[in-house]
Amino acid sequence: MVDQTDSADNMTTTLAPAANHLVISVVDQEPFITREPRPSGDYYSGYLVDLINEISRRANFTYTFKQADEHGRYLSTGWTGIIGDVVKGEAQIGGGALTVTTKREEAVDFTKPYLSNSVNLLVQKPTWEDLGLGYLVRPFSADYWIMLLVVLLLIGIVFFVIGKFSPYEWGNVAADRDPRGAKNSFTLRNSYLFALSTITWQGFREAPHSLSGRIMAAFWWMFILFSLIAYTANLTAYFLARPEQIPKMPFKTYEDLLADTNIRVGVLLSGSTESLLRNSRSETLRSIYSKINAQNTFVGSYSEGAKRVKTSNGNFVMFMETDSAEYYARKNCNLMIYGDTIFPSNLAFAVRKGSVWKGIFNTIIEDLKDNGYLEQLKDKYWHFSGDCTNIDGRKYVETGGHLSSLPIYPITLKDMAVAILLLFLGFIAAMIFLVIEIVHYAVTKKGKKIERPKILKNPPKIFRPKTKAAKAGPTDVELGEEAGPSSDGLESVPLEDAEDPGAGSGDELRGDEAKA
Repeated sequence: MVDQTDSADNMTTTLAPAANHLVISVVDQEPFITREPRPSGDYYSGYLVDLINEISRRANFTYTFKQADEHGRYLSTGWTGIIGDVVKGEAQIGGGALTVTTKREEAVDFTKPYLSNSVNLLVQKPTWEDLGLGYLVRPFSADYWIMLLVVLLLIGIVFFVIGKFSPYEWGNVAADRDPRGAKNSFTLRNSYLFALSTITWQGFREAPHSLSGRIMAAFWWMFILFSLIAYTANLTAYFLARPEQIPKMPFKTYEDLLADTNIRVGVLLSGSTESLLRNSRSETLRSIYSKINAQNTFVGSYSEGAKRVKTSNGNFVMFMETDSAEYYARKNCNLMIYGDTIFPSNLAFAVRKGSVWKGIFNTIIEDLKDNGYLEQLKDKYWHFSGDCTNIDGRKYVETGGHLSSLPIYPITLKDMAVAILLLFLGFIAAMIFLVIEIVHYAVTKKGKKIERPKILKNPPKIFRPKTKAAKAGPTDVELGEEAGPSSDGLESVPLEDAEDPGAGSGDELRGDEAKA
């Protein structure tokens, strides 16, 4: 035991009579109690040491620290640690960072709390994933991109089926409108070209003529419109937020943590968090405790646990009281707090049942809280020069990193449920009207087949490169723009082979071109 009141470094100004000399049981735990071995004896410092010094100055007592091995747990032989020292009368005050629990309150009395607390996970900060070439795919989630590919495959097949079986698709096209003599422009290749051109907001030379095809096209256009608007809006949000690097966590919830076999979970041995996990009403938290117990990942101190988290490459996390987790996250910039807040509680001093010191401590703690001393004392030990940022991993991950100020998320299937529903309603409606068209044509036309449009006698001309030997002649001038050389050096010739015999103006034209 070490009498701290004899040290000039401490704040005690008045020594109380021997009758007011207290034994205070403590456990090393940064930043509350830090023990430093010295030739003259162990020297204690930290948040609680400063607080006890101020209380002892006001209450006019001296004190001696008694080192305990743990905070305290109940065994078949009785209480251990700090709680055991107070219960047995070996210490008048339990001065460690004690969490107030129902079980402990059955054995000792607690003063008014000097800090409010809870439990979170201390984890290693995730590595940043450089978006790189994948930046433009971020607005949609992976399942939505897969759905788009599947829909694109289906829509091409649907248009092909409509074009092939609908008797009203291309049956009434005039011959001069379709020199190829084609019955149907919606082949499988053209169907996919139509679908792709629609996705990119480009025009297409042909459009469906049948009612079923137009219904399918209308619903397809609505789906694409909704998808492109959603993509553009979310991509704009990503660009505005500029999350150039996004932190990636291997788990988001305690359920994910329980299911991940690669991550080991630690907890302080014989601490209040261990007891709370073991007796929790949450099945998930009890299962996590079973996992901890099976892996035997208990640690002897928070400093040991923080060191394991820091060197684990993300494979070790630790349940820790939030104030302690915040301290280590501010001290080590590659650590952060993560996970939902559980087990809200308070930190207070423990005294024997019926002790007069409870009232004395309560009065002084209340006064120190009112005048801001406790807040100033916490700032002293929880902040460092060059303080680490982004210590709260929940905000850090949700906002996409420190460069982002907007909560941005990829668009999922659930977000686009209305657009997807409309598309599949279009599928159903198009197939129903395709059947109606087939039946209607069979009844009204009595199964008569659609005649194939005649091939034009004089099909439109295309351009071929002029040969070097070709010279401009009178015929070129006479033909003018119709048969003369174009501005890009190409000569106008018909689709048919120039050597084939022809009749009328078409034959004369080919003859003149041959002479040229």
